[in-house]
This record gives sequence, structure tokens and C-alpha cells, in this order.
Amino acid sequence: MSAIVVGIGYIILIPSVIGVLISLLALLNIASVPGHDSAAGTIAAGVLMGFGVVSLVSGLLGWLLVMKKDILKCNYCGAVVAAS
Repeated sequence: MSAIVVGIGYIILIPSVIGVLISLLALLNIASVPGHDSAAGTIAAGVLMGFGVVSLVSGLLGWLLVMKKDILKCNYCGAVVAAS
């Protein structure tokens, strides 16, 4: 991939990893509170799980943009084909 695409991948990947960690820590914090069975605690847990899932999906997108791919490139015409 080009350097611009890899840069965009890192821009997406780093905040999404931080978002997953924040949502996990917040969910653990909510679970440790004794009165977490209230409606507000349930709604907060649902919002945090949704935030974690969105962060995880965007992290996967960023990882696809960052990871190295093997290609076959023709020396004569410059055609590029995936090696898989």
C-alpha cells in the first residue's frame, strides 16, 4: 500500500485501540460498583459495549490498511497481482 494509505491506517488504528481499552476499563469499573443493577448502570454498560464494538470494527479496518501484503509485480508492464 502507499504511504498515505498506511498513514490513514495508523490514524484509524491507534485511537480505536485506545477506545477499546477505555471501554473495557469502564465496563470493569461499572461491574465493580455495588449498585450497578440500576437502569442507569445498565444503559451505561450498553453504551460502553456499543462504543467498544465500534472501536473494534474501526481497529480492524485500520489494521487492514496497515498490514503488509505480498504482491507479484510484472517487471515489463508493471501489472500488480495479489500473491495469495
